[in-house]
Amino acid sequence: MSENNRLVHFGIGAFHRGHQAFYLKLLNEQLPEADRWYYTDVNLRDDTRRIPDALKHQQGLYHFKRIAPDGTAQYIEIDSIDRVEDASADPSVIERIFNDSAVKALTITVTEAGYYLTDSDDLNLANLEISHDIKVISQGSGQPQTLYGYLALALLTRQSMASGAITVATCDNLRDNGKRLEKAFGQFIEAAELSDLSNWMSDNVTFPCSMVDRITPVPPANLSQEIKRELGVDDACPIMGEDFEQWVIEDKFATDFPPLEKVGVTFTNKVHAFEEAKIRILNGGHFLLSYVGALRGYQTYDENVRDAELNEWLKQYHQNEVIPTIYDRPFDLEEYRAIIISRFSNAYIADSIERIAMDSISKFPQFILPTVKLNLERDYIPTAAMRLIAHWYCFLALNISGRLAFNYKDPYLAVAQGWMDQADPIDAFLRDPDVWQGLNQHYPFFGESLAIQIKQTLDEYEERYP
Repeated sequence: MSENNRLVHFGIGAFHRGHQAFYLKLLNEQLPEADRWYYTDVNLRDDTRRIPDALKHQQGLYHFKRIAPDGTAQYIEIDSIDRVEDASADPSVIERIFNDSAVKALTITVTEAGYYLTDSDDLNLANLEISHDIKVISQGSGQPQTLYGYLALALLTRQSMASGAITVATCDNLRDNGKRLEKAFGQFIEAAELSDLSNWMSDNVTFPCSMVDRITPVPPANLSQEIKRELGVDDACPIMGEDFEQWVIEDKFATDFPPLEKVGVTFTNKVHAFEEAKIRILNGGHFLLSYVGALRGYQTYDENVRDAELNEWLKQYHQNEVIPTIYDRPFDLEEYRAIIISRFSNAYIADSIERIAMDSISKFPQFILPTVKLNLERDYIPTAAMRLIAHWYCFLALNISGRLAFNYKDPYLAVAQGWMDQADPIDAFLRDPDVWQGLNQHYPFFGESLAIQIKQTLDEYEERYP
């Protein structure tokens, strides 16, 4: 492990290794050794140890297959991670990692569900894992189960240091992610009765918002063999991803931060405009079309885009309902949409519908609901969104009933199961307060129209899924 300035990352997934670690690799290539930055990566969950264990065995080295839409590939060795630890096995490692003045920032990727937020953006203090972590931190012993418990351990360590100021940068597809994490974590430490930590944080910790973008699918099983064949090296944990990358981060740092603007990262005070365009055009399109593809038996997302009917549905959704309701435009949105369609069609990435479709119940209010709401506010009925939302409901209903075989993963699946257990499942879905946040009560005509669309969609798949 080097003595250079350091970043720490919570959540060792393919996206982090193809995005934040990739950018740091590019930056280090431009800097003299003494000025370089390196990552300490930390696994937080005992069910995700396989890749961190392999990465640790390789001293953090791995290869990134970066693929263009025409199939042109680069094989890039990533060497910006030089320490890998597993806090799920030993939470005391957090103190050892963060008790180091060379550590300047923490970056985080845990997905939307990992923030445990209610529809009012408050921390769900009633969640059993959150209440467990509050007890662990209050008592000063035990094994955390959530981001908040581990973050509390990290910041308590920093509080004890003379030079403990640190930036905490979440890099997930959550609107206003830094602000929302700061608010929720503040509620966590209040519940844990850590008033001294709260006071210290106000002067020593910042939570910048960020927007991140790169498609990094689950790598194929034979990627290690391909790396061996092409490069002659063994790699048990390579990754793959598209040749597009973007990182926009709020210029709001508690202390030193790597000069990533040298390699194309945008530092700005207007992250929200970039974020809104990306989440609603890219993530929203990814989300909605994945369930139609699943119902049609497709395996990868590029199959959706090659289906002329689905491509047209997505075009209608983007051009008629999303782009007209994005009012702060940091770039040409139609040009951006065209780039996204090209990225979606990359058959060499072969991004699995299974990966994109997971965690839908927590994603819907982030990716889709704002577009629906803004269209209703302008007295426009979002018919394309309605058609696609109906397919989402149909997907859930058929999967839960066992009629659609699909490896669907969602920590909130019990919520959808609750809809299906009601006498009128569609009505239960349309009344769910966390999913709709009162929208169907405020616009009853929309809810009634969507219910009709859902019934029609279910009828369309009756023969295929008897």
